[in-house]
Amino acid sequence: MKPLFIFALALALAAGVTPLMILLARRLGWVVQPREDRWHRRPTAVFGGVAIYLAFAAAFLLLGPRDRLSLSLAGCASAVFLLGLIDDVFDLKPQVKFLGQLLVAIVAVSLGLSFTFLPWPWLNVPLTLLWLVGVTNAVNILDNMDGLSSGVTLVAASVLALISLMRGSPEMGLTAAALAGAAGGFLIYNFNPARIFMGDCGSLFLGFTLAGCTIMGSGGASHLTLALLIPVGVLVVPIFDTTLVTFQRTSHGRSIAQGGRDHSSHRLVFLGLSERKAVLVLILISLAGGLVSLWLQYVSTLVAAVVLALAVVVFVFFGVFLGGVKVYDAKAQPALRWKSPLLGRVVLHKKQILQILADLLLFAAAYTASWLLRFEGRLGRDLMTLLTHSLPWVLAAKMLALGLFGVYRGDWRYVSVHAMVQLAKALLLGSLLVVAGIAAFYRFEGFSRTALIMDFVLSFMFLAGCRFLIRIFTESVAHKKGVPVLIMGAGDGGELLLRELRNNPSLPYLPVGFVDDDPAKQGLTIHGIKVLGTRADIPALAARHQVQRVFIAILSMPGERFADVKAACAACGVECSRIQPIIKL
Repeated sequence: MKPLFIFALALALAAGVTPLMILLARRLGWVVQPREDRWHRRPTAVFGGVAIYLAFAAAFLLLGPRDRLSLSLAGCASAVFLLGLIDDVFDLKPQVKFLGQLLVAIVAVSLGLSFTFLPWPWLNVPLTLLWLVGVTNAVNILDNMDGLSSGVTLVAASVLALISLMRGSPEMGLTAAALAGAAGGFLIYNFNPARIFMGDCGSLFLGFTLAGCTIMGSGGASHLTLALLIPVGVLVVPIFDTTLVTFQRTSHGRSIAQGGRDHSSHRLVFLGLSERKAVLVLILISLAGGLVSLWLQYVSTLVAAVVLALAVVVFVFFGVFLGGVKVYDAKAQPALRWKSPLLGRVVLHKKQILQILADLLLFAAAYTASWLLRFEGRLGRDLMTLLTHSLPWVLAAKMLALGLFGVYRGDWRYVSVHAMVQLAKALLLGSLLVVAGIAAFYRFEGFSRTALIMDFVLSFMFLAGCRFLIRIFTESVAHKKGVPVLIMGAGDGGELLLRELRNNPSLPYLPVGFVDDDPAKQGLTIHGIKVLGTRADIPALAARHQVQRVFIAILSMPGERFADVKAACAACGVECSRIQPIIKL
């Protein structure tokens, strides 16, 4: 119960101190004005990180742990808070701020805060330094939209507290619970529309403390995979956002340290989500990552590896989807001049390279999962030897088959039935090559034919599913805003127009429904858009859905009938346009 008490105390303190900081900041002029490269639209109080730190410090001193490692973490986190406060006041150079973080991280490691899952201390130490500084900055740059950094910290710290309770290690749990409470109390005033920002003193403190808690939490993991999954799963959103921004800025010839509206949260808003929904989506992703890392405490290493491979692929495709959002000014963007021709080609063909790497992970996950399913998760030493020795040849055979069928010459955005048929053929050829190789070199001794069949099925499911992810992402969040329109004609022309309106970002239209005079089509749904009525219902539908334009997608409609529809639309103040054929014979 003590973690719950310290969480409640920190929550109450942060919720009480933050309004006082808002009043103090406004009275003393500690207010940040809107800027072109920042997201907020009105003057907002700053130094909210002071409230976060005071709430955490008070709860930690009253109810927190007293072991040396926890006290060392709290002391070093306090030093990082002071560094951030100095930066907020004097605007330190990035190099100075980085050196300060590195110095505090070195002190923390010297006091015993270090990863221990690798057998080589000389490798654990630099890995710990990289993790402490990296996560600190990842949470810092995640503070780019109202409630995002504090919300993700609330979720991540809460999951860490749960993990510590399940393991019976209260020290890390109490520290994480205090951090979660402080972030949660501040979130009340930081969620959109924010009344106060935390500043670097808050984001750096949250990031460093989170990083330290994950290091403490990974120490009790039963094996290396779990030791890695705990920190990565809990902090999946900051890691993903930092990776996306770094890769995109580098590939567009921009400085990594340069600020801007190119983070994952900004891209979700550009796709049509509101600021609140964009933040909630990322917080839910953080929660999912934390819960998965919690669940993986109870599964085998192989199951954890399969889940990790699938998760990596999903985030790769999600990153490619968000990376396709145009957020940079083409006129202001510098020309790319890569010193290395090889690096230039890698950036140019990054989608194909990422897809190949993703498919390799999916094939490995499918092959491993098929063995786990066939043998009910119990793989002895002999089976593990066969699995590991045959996996490279399985990957080679399947990648060769995909190359022969030209799978990588297609565009991810245009997944079709034909593409799925080609994929199935390629996977069938790959499976036949695998069977032939196993028969030739192993004579099927120790191999399960059922597992090979399951491998083919899982491979198709994984690859086809991931190729549909881009479409799923697009239809889930894209085109939520736009001019409401009706499409007249629920046939081939209407379906083609609907796809064009959805796939072409330059067309600012939001289809709300079809109208068609055919009684058999009433109530049907095409790509999620319903046939709402006939042309006689256009005035009522226009009023109900605030329709501003009707597109007529019936190429064979006579001229006099088009004139009648246009007159009916004009009577209710709605524009009417007729779609022209692509090819005129």
